[in-house]
Amino acid sequence: MEIEKNIPVGAGLAGGSTDAAAVLVGIDLLWQLGLTRAELEILGATLGSDVPFCIVGGTAIATGRGEKISPLPDLQGLYVVLAKYRSLSVSTPWAYQTYRHQFESGYVREPASLLARQERVHSGPMVAAIAAQATRGLAQQEGWAIAQQLYNDLEKVVLPAHPQVQALREACVVCPEVLGAMMSGSGPTVFALSQTQSEAKVVQATLAAQFDDPDLELWVTSLSTAGVRLAAL
Repeated sequence: MEIEKNIPVGAGLAGGSTDAAAVLVGIDLLWQLGLTRAELEILGATLGSDVPFCIVGGTAIATGRGEKISPLPDLQGLYVVLAKYRSLSVSTPWAYQTYRHQFESGYVREPASLLARQERVHSGPMVAAIAAQATRGLAQQEGWAIAQQLYNDLEKVVLPAHPQVQALREACVVCPEVLGAMMSGSGPTVFALSQTQSEAKVVQATLAAQFDDPDLELWVTSLSTAGVRLAAL
């Protein structure tokens, strides 16, 4: 089996998990195993916490280690600018271990407290904003409401360790075409949300001109409504 990797390693974009999800789905189809999506998710969780989400795809809440997936209405109509320095990668275990060392008091250990936090997420403003765009369409107001809820705990340890990532994030936030920006996963990739593809391309050009660094890679893409899909067999 040959894998052509397009997602950078150590980028905080779940590239390895995406590959694992694609291999699982591909083997199921190639060998005609007839596995259900739930069975694929269970197998995927043994390989990595993000693999079940990569199988399901779309918009969802992930709890537990990330393997418990609760689908949400598809989030369509937003465009994404991805920014990453080619030579920079961040170890996911390092990011989590460093966060735990520095912010251990914030960890929830009791099952009842964890359940309460999960319920707050499900009833929180991010889910409400996503539900609103599903019923009314993604107007500027809904896009802004979603973007304002972006939050990543791991920024607390990754950004101080990598000032260039902090600078990228700050540059994205002040672009008038950006609804919101955040570091992806354990980093170092930063993503920015825009309402239209043309606005996203303006952001891409602005960042390229501002940083003028051949090591900085910039992509414009859109949000996907599905996980692994068969392109050809």
